[in-house]
Amino acid sequence: MGDATSLLEKWLSASEFLVIGKKVSRVDSLEKALGKALFTEDYYIDYFLGNTLYVKQVLSTYPHARLKSISLPEHLRSKDVKLFTARDIPGENQVGYALPDQPLLAEGKVRYHGEVVALVASMDMDEALRAVEEVRVEYEPLPYILDPLEAMNRNDILIHEEAGSSIAFKTRVRRGNVEEGFSRAHVIVENEYKLHHQEHAYLETEAALAIPSIEGGVTIIGGLQYPHLGQRIVARILGLPLSKVKIVAPYIGGGFGGKDDEGPLTCAKAALVAYLTGKPALLIYSREESIKVHPKREAAIIRYRSGADADGRLTAIDVTIIHDTGAYANRGPFILWRATMHASGPYVVPNARIDGYAVYTNKVYQGSFRGFGNLSIQFAVERQMDQLAERLGLDPVEFRLKNIVREGFFTITGQLLDHSVGVADALVKVANTCRWRERRREIEEFNKHSERIKKGIGVAVAWHGISTSRGVPDWSNAYVKIEQDGSVTLYTGIVEIGQGSPSSAHVQIVCELLGVTPNRVRVVYGTTDSPDTGATHASRGSSIGGIGVYIAASKLRERLSELASRVLGVSVEDLVFADNKVYSKSNPGKQISLRDLVKEAVARGVELSATGYFFLPKGRFDDAVGQGFAYPAYSYIVVVSEVEVDTLTGVVRVTRVYPGLAAGRIINPQQVEGQIEGAVAQGVGYALMEKLVFSDNGEVLNTNLTDYVIPTIKDVPEIAEPIYVEDLFKYGPFGAKGVGEMALIPMPASIANAVSHALGVNVTRTPLTPEEVLRLIGRL
Repeated sequence: MGDATSLLEKWLSASEFLVIGKKVSRVDSLEKALGKALFTEDYYIDYFLGNTLYVKQVLSTYPHARLKSISLPEHLRSKDVKLFTARDIPGENQVGYALPDQPLLAEGKVRYHGEVVALVASMDMDEALRAVEEVRVEYEPLPYILDPLEAMNRNDILIHEEAGSSIAFKTRVRRGNVEEGFSRAHVIVENEYKLHHQEHAYLETEAALAIPSIEGGVTIIGGLQYPHLGQRIVARILGLPLSKVKIVAPYIGGGFGGKDDEGPLTCAKAALVAYLTGKPALLIYSREESIKVHPKREAAIIRYRSGADADGRLTAIDVTIIHDTGAYANRGPFILWRATMHASGPYVVPNARIDGYAVYTNKVYQGSFRGFGNLSIQFAVERQMDQLAERLGLDPVEFRLKNIVREGFFTITGQLLDHSVGVADALVKVANTCRWRERRREIEEFNKHSERIKKGIGVAVAWHGISTSRGVPDWSNAYVKIEQDGSVTLYTGIVEIGQGSPSSAHVQIVCELLGVTPNRVRVVYGTTDSPDTGATHASRGSSIGGIGVYIAASKLRERLSELASRVLGVSVEDLVFADNKVYSKSNPGKQISLRDLVKEAVARGVELSATGYFFLPKGRFDDAVGQGFAYPAYSYIVVVSEVEVDTLTGVVRVTRVYPGLAAGRIINPQQVEGQIEGAVAQGVGYALMEKLVFSDNGEVLNTNLTDYVIPTIKDVPEIAEPIYVEDLFKYGPFGAKGVGEMALIPMPASIANAVSHALGVNVTRTPLTPEEVLRLIGRL
């Protein structure tokens, strides 16, 4: 039996598949359509109603203040309302992700308006809600800073005194000689881009139901994207061994990265109450709590200078990235690292100087969000590319193709792109599909004769490193067993947050390799009883998460192939696994049902379970100069957007979008199409309307879905059928790479480029609200 790498290579060159690449319905679709799928609150209603403590959070009303005292009025204590503060935590009050700078419950001082300072719990929900309002918190206000540029240059006000600076983390890339590169430039473009926070606005707010066990442990049913991370954080807070903490992620009503950060903390708060009281505890965030408390997409200031020679080749870039990381570092260092490594876009740049800064401020902190640090930097890259093309008199697509990365080229970190680089092909195909040159001419002709309505078309290209950052180990793990009736049970730590990884892609991998039909595969997912598969983030659910499934199923396929070969008297190469049976390709009459083959396996001592583990190989990286191996591979996305702009009202409408993906093997085109459609809608929201509004003391003012505006179905443009370039990834299951984040990353840039084309203005800020558009054209 081959090792993991040889197993991955075995099916990479296959051209025919039974279910891979086909539009297969998800195994959970009927359950969800009928309303039978259980989310966190459903478990409470069905099993724990009337016997549970309701937990609510006491939030800071100051952006920066010392905590003097926290107490519960006597009349609430007499009603059996319970108060929990940092002093009640039996383990370690530390939940910092990248840096150990964050408590679960505020201790010593608060650092942003909305920080959780205490928990209250009661068997009566109304009493719990009243208690939140009546808990007495004494504060000593401190000076605060909301502007990251100000925070970078001041040491008299520190969000974290122990750090000695408000710069939480720095990154850098140094390649070639930037000054020499600019000296060879025929044109140089320089801009400062300002990009805003974005709220996840998932339909289901954060929720966790914790149940204490008689053995002194706790089980938590909660909305999170990495059960094993939740397990580690809960165990740390409670001072328990991991073996006494079980996490189950049920169906989750949207994540987008937000429940990767806040989900484990929600679980830890509910677990703390359950563990200390010996009673089940339920914590569900209100919409207002959710928007105030959980991390947001980073706000960024990006200073970008780039040059190109007279032939249209990029010569140098000089980039400074400043992220408003908020009160705590959280994932900020990894978000900044990813932004820095992607700062060239998918283009060849011989000379690069990039500096990144994650800066503390007294605002809600930044965190994981679909696109993870890459959306903002690709916005800057693609605006620069359009302006360079214009200055050179080149078509934007032509200019990009002159500089696009291809197989055998090097990135700005000096990494060789030795395979899986299909972006140029994708760009050409999307440009042909949308009739790029003809549409630009048609639109420009239309604009000559239309005074109020202006049209525009914009292209944007992006790349996104597959797997987690180079500094974080990444692996895949799964367990597959064949039951004695020939059905299959699959265990994976990947979570179902609506993307369909465990309910579709993983099932298809099993079906392809073992020949079972989807209705005979059961998936046990999102639980610490399954192997630690890593997080459901970074577009790794189907790709990286699926590797373990693939390897485990491949091991079983090899065992059953050897057995079937002996039973049927044919060669292993002649066997076909399909429709719950195994038969000879050359003589289909020779066949055996999978059920009977399993009986033979049991009788002959053939093991019917297997684990699949794969540790992604990652090369060396030198942080001092920002050179070396960054990611095992990249997925690429091309988006062309058409817009109409009403110059009287400033309203921008995206009318049509043409997407193209170079993301390895497409396991389920139907699922990928759904991901693209959702990403387009989210990108329209980010580019045109979504905006958090902060008060002068850092309070988020628009904490509901009336005032925080997200797209409706009327805002979603017509989306052309996606184009797929299957540039196979040698470590992906059947060559698959990540898909989930891709279409979102270049969407804002493509819209901004289209608006710029329509109006002849330089778009450097988001969102493009009507007020911003009117400002750009000088009417406001």
